[in-house]
Amino acid sequence: MESIYERIIHSMSEGVIVILFDGRIDFCNQAAASAVQRDTSQIIGRSIAELMSEFEENDAFFELILDAVYSKKKVSKTVPFFTNDDMKYLHVTTALLTESDKGNGLVIVIRDMTEEVKLFISNKRLANQVINLMDSFVEVMVTEIEEKSTYNANHTKRMVCYAASYLEKLREEGKLADVTNENIHPLLMSIWLHDIGKLLVPPEILDKATRLGDGLTDVLHRIETAQLMLRLKMYQEPEKKGSHEAQIRRIGEAKKLILSCNSAGFLDEGSIAKLREAAGLTCLTADGESIPLLSDDELENLTVVRGTLTADERKIVESHVAFTRELLSKMEFRGEYKQVPKWAAGHHEMLDGSGYPDKLKADSIPWETRLLTIIDVYDALTAEDRPYKPPLPPEKAFEILRDMSAQGKIDWEILESFYQSGAWKRE
Repeated sequence: MESIYERIIHSMSEGVIVILFDGRIDFCNQAAASAVQRDTSQIIGRSIAELMSEFEENDAFFELILDAVYSKKKVSKTVPFFTNDDMKYLHVTTALLTESDKGNGLVIVIRDMTEEVKLFISNKRLANQVINLMDSFVEVMVTEIEEKSTYNANHTKRMVCYAASYLEKLREEGKLADVTNENIHPLLMSIWLHDIGKLLVPPEILDKATRLGDGLTDVLHRIETAQLMLRLKMYQEPEKKGSHEAQIRRIGEAKKLILSCNSAGFLDEGSIAKLREAAGLTCLTADGESIPLLSDDELENLTVVRGTLTADERKIVESHVAFTRELLSKMEFRGEYKQVPKWAAGHHEMLDGSGYPDKLKADSIPWETRLLTIIDVYDALTAEDRPYKPPLPPEKAFEILRDMSAQGKIDWEILESFYQSGAWKRE
């Protein structure tokens, strides 16, 4: 006669099987038999190896049980189970059955997880579709932003390629989980979005390829008008022809100096002194008014020592990281994506606190942002599509990066790991 406990086990919705350590099935309730589409009488008393031969397509299920029987280890795993051209997902949990100090069998609990797994797969597929849609939207948006810039056309795409290649190298070496998530997608997303704040930076500053930028047109027009007016004066005042010719010559020399300095990568003190002297040359307007060759703003722009931006313009460009944080804060990033805004907006922070916008120091800068910073600087140094400077060869770029590391600005370990990986090679 069945005990109350046996009746309870027989009526359970979860399947229960008891397998002795010799591989023989000692007990099986109806739920377990139904899970494998057999009657209890076809299961009890038989060996697990016999059943395995009848279900050749379900090796994963039976190998899991056999491994638990012979290794006497606890198992908890969901595996597929095929029956009559249908597939179930069965969750198998094992526990040692003991009647004394020595275990003499294994209790196996089987739960049909088919509906739950199918729902998970459906949700996962939907989530992947949403992620793929977001990826496509971000890529299209970033591409559009960068194509509007004369020197930023492929900056982000290259950075994503460098990072993806480097992270896969770390995965192959078994080091990825030591530094960041196994799912690298959130980090790559932060790279795609790191310059989105440039949407709010005036293009005439963002794309300023020379010191004067569009202002060069006004200067050249002023010079042309001044020289024309002086030639007219030569006919009106023949007695002053010599002085007018000398002034035309001085203005012409100033024009050559301005054109040369406007696009130079670096200005020495001598060139700057000559520009200041030229700025005071008198120019006649079409109305006969006398004005200086260069305004104060034009002189400030022309005398930038390195690069093309004045101090005020540089601050405006630097504000793009604050804009990036502001824009991304309006989006809801969850789970593994929660840190995307922080990683993206911090790519100009330096370990010694000299970066921007928040002057963070090392203990506040995560690994992901440190990597993004190194890749951003590397691409800026080696980019071939920036008209205001020639590209540096990779080895020279790494010399500069190592110097920044020596100054305590960027992470030495990440830099050397990135270099050794070869992920920076364009091919």
